[in-house]
Amino acid sequence: MARLRWLWFCAPVLLAADCRQDTCFALCTTMARTLDACLDQWPVGWEEEGERSRVAFRTECENEWSDLRADLAPRELSDALDQCEEAATALERMSADDTTCDELRALYLDP
Repeated sequence: MARLRWLWFCAPVLLAADCRQDTCFALCTTMARTLDACLDQWPVGWEEEGERSRVAFRTECENEWSDLRADLAPRELSDALDQCEEAATALERMSADDTTCDELRALYLDP
């Protein structure tokens, strides 16, 4: 009986967490954290990037992904998740090379 009570209480939380575990949601969090660290080195702030804060950037990213994800066919979703995983891997590689902020600056600030 205790297991059933635990499951009833935790099931909604677990289902919501599973939805947020895909690579694109994770990439939103990673990008927000990474850009926040880079903005400390750049002569711009979140406002110049069109956001109020790191949290606002992450939330907007997650909302856009949720909207897009809802309209994707299964194969398209799989491809999108693969692309997010590749982007996360590229960020890890940049971090290992200590080039993350330079490369993101070229993407975000330098035309």
